[in-house]
Amino acid sequence: MNFLYPIYTEQTECQDCYKCVRQCPAKAIRVEKGHAMVIPELCVMCGHCVTNCPSHAKRVRDDLSRAQQLFSLKEKVIVSIAPSFVSEFPEYSKEQLIAALKKIGFWGVSETALGADLVSEQIAKDLKGASLNPKGQRLFLSSACPSVVEYIKHFLPNLSSYITDRASPLLAHSRFLKETYGDKVGVVFVGPCIAKKRESDIWRITDVSITFNDLYRWFAEAEVNPATVKINPEEDVFIPTRAGKGSLYPVDGGMIASIKKYDDFRDVHFMTITGLNEIDISLRGLDASELKEPLFIELLSCVGGCINGPSSTKNQSLAIKRVNLVDYASTSPEFPERVSKKGTVDLSGVLPITSTPEDVHSDEEIRTALRSVGKYTREDELNCACCGYDTCRKFAEAMLDNRAEKTMCLSYMRKLAQKKANGLVQAIPSGVLVADKNMKIVECNMNFAKLMGSDVVDMYDAKPGLEGADLTRIVSFHRFFEDVLAINGPDVIEREVREGKRIFHVTVFAIEKGECAGGVIEDITAPQIQKHRIVSQARKVIDKNLSVVQKIAFLLGENAAETESMLNSIIDSFSEEEDDT
Repeated sequence: MNFLYPIYTEQTECQDCYKCVRQCPAKAIRVEKGHAMVIPELCVMCGHCVTNCPSHAKRVRDDLSRAQQLFSLKEKVIVSIAPSFVSEFPEYSKEQLIAALKKIGFWGVSETALGADLVSEQIAKDLKGASLNPKGQRLFLSSACPSVVEYIKHFLPNLSSYITDRASPLLAHSRFLKETYGDKVGVVFVGPCIAKKRESDIWRITDVSITFNDLYRWFAEAEVNPATVKINPEEDVFIPTRAGKGSLYPVDGGMIASIKKYDDFRDVHFMTITGLNEIDISLRGLDASELKEPLFIELLSCVGGCINGPSSTKNQSLAIKRVNLVDYASTSPEFPERVSKKGTVDLSGVLPITSTPEDVHSDEEIRTALRSVGKYTREDELNCACCGYDTCRKFAEAMLDNRAEKTMCLSYMRKLAQKKANGLVQAIPSGVLVADKNMKIVECNMNFAKLMGSDVVDMYDAKPGLEGADLTRIVSFHRFFEDVLAINGPDVIEREVREGKRIFHVTVFAIEKGECAGGVIEDITAPQIQKHRIVSQARKVIDKNLSVVQKIAFLLGENAAETESMLNSIIDSFSEEEDDT
């Protein structure tokens, strides 16, 4: 079966913000024509891009219809519900939730935490054996979180051999359910994790994985409210029994607490790390040969644990979620009877992920890529991270890997826009300048300097653009700029100003009210400008005359047509003369 990858981009919604690149710990994003696409072979499905995309362009594969279709394909379908259901649905009792799930069609409801209990019991045996063997394995990395497993295999491959070869709680629970109720039973996982979708796709033991968000939608479509559904106390219970301390797995330290229920580990060190960035910082450079005693590290990709999963609700305090779950787990049995005695479930199996070797680029290749975005020296490397990468060199490597585009660099785009604007300003035949509220020139072109006289031209040659020059000492019409910059002043002022024997047509307009204004100056006494103005004025007369004609045509009669003909002939004669010139 070929399924759409669990996380994908709705291209029409992608807004070129690159926030997903910044938030992705695996940098598993490729930007193509401004759209940020997920790279499946690098994605670890932590869900950061989904939860942080401001335009909701990152989507999670909708498997709800597949879960509903399973009812027609299987005689019995069981829900494997993640133990974080306690923090997700605090307003419902477990009996209400079980009854509601049965009402929408499930034959039974079982806790994924039962699988966690099986895994904890087995890990306890593994650690006990290691502590008794002086030459045995010393580093153990938990395999409970599929996102962590993928991250280590992709980006810390030297540590992948230390991942415990033990099934995740979901895989263990799915195997247990099919051994208990038969291979033909259907299993649907419901939880806060996106990575479980890929785990289901790979192992094919869990038939379908859906999220808590999907379950909310399912209840709404079926018009089932767990708060009002009728409960049967004898039947609305978890099958085959309630889970034990595996219920603690969704919080940091929960797996370790569950393992310690099975033995006394005086010679084993335990550690918990949550969050992929923190995991990378803690594990990078770790040398297992330096350990004198076994070290077990519980690793969870979501900060705070599964109760903070990407498909969990975010409108409740993480602290309250933790308290709710710990309170629930405190009422669970120490050891689930019928599970711990089963002993036949296959508890091996780590996600068979093949790491993708990173391309190694030479320093010259990186320098060439940096030069393409205007970074010629170390000082040019701002490392502003606006592109989504921590450093300019990382961004250059991403460009070389075809994962990033030059347009992602903010400083490059700013310089490019500035160059284009400067080129346009210099190409304009009129004098152009920009001034700030302090009447200091921000920028101007050479044509402006020429209009102002030879002294200003000399100043321009010494300092192109005249940045910082005092406008009041250069032009007599600086008051127009002051008026436009005034908060209550006009947005545009258009005047004709006499300067000696010349007449300037001055247009001043606000660029940013109260901050800066622009001006365009034309010498209308210049021959080419005079001709242009005659043509322009003639066109204005035509437009005005035709407007009058439309209103009082019965008075003007043929006179309007004759006037138009006359004026058009004037325009044509001057236009031809301009073309010849």
